[in-house]
Amino acid sequence: MTRITNICMVAASFLLAQTPSARAADCAQESPRDKKAYTSAAVNLRGAPSTYGDILAALPEGQTVYAFGSYGDWSRVNVAALNVAGYIATRYISDECIEGREIARADLSNANIVAILLSQSQSRYSGSCPCPFYSDRAGRRCGARSAYSRPGGASPLCYKSDVTDAMIRSFRAEL
Repeated sequence: MTRITNICMVAASFLLAQTPSARAADCAQESPRDKKAYTSAAVNLRGAPSTYGDILAALPEGQTVYAFGSYGDWSRVNVAALNVAGYIATRYISDECIEGREIARADLSNANIVAILLSQSQSRYSGSCPCPFYSDRAGRRCGARSAYSRPGGASPLCYKSDVTDAMIRSFRAEL
């Protein structure tokens, strides 16, 4: 009997160690920030307000987000647990607390982190041509006129190959 109990305890501790480092959303916790909302389903956080936008992270149902902008059927949100902003289809956001998981940086894949770093870097550029593949306000391709293509000055990250392993490690270590 003792041997079976020990095996069960080892199995339980193994399963707990394999569980993602996420915690349940706490509906009782008050937030000092305005516009607190929750995802009403598992949803993709995107880099642009469109289904064509890069997927920055897959958020679980009940993820706490802070909505701060609206673009048609999309809401710009900040996921405080990740310290990342992106877009979610507005129909998947609820003002009512939904018990569920909260994502953590440890839950993100390297591909998610690369997409986040690219999105953040490009959004920090104040002009309309951070990368060669962008179009300027007149609709012309930026190409060699982009900040990425010009030496000196702003150097946004434009391609997956621009993101180093050190950048990924640094992102995981934040927060």
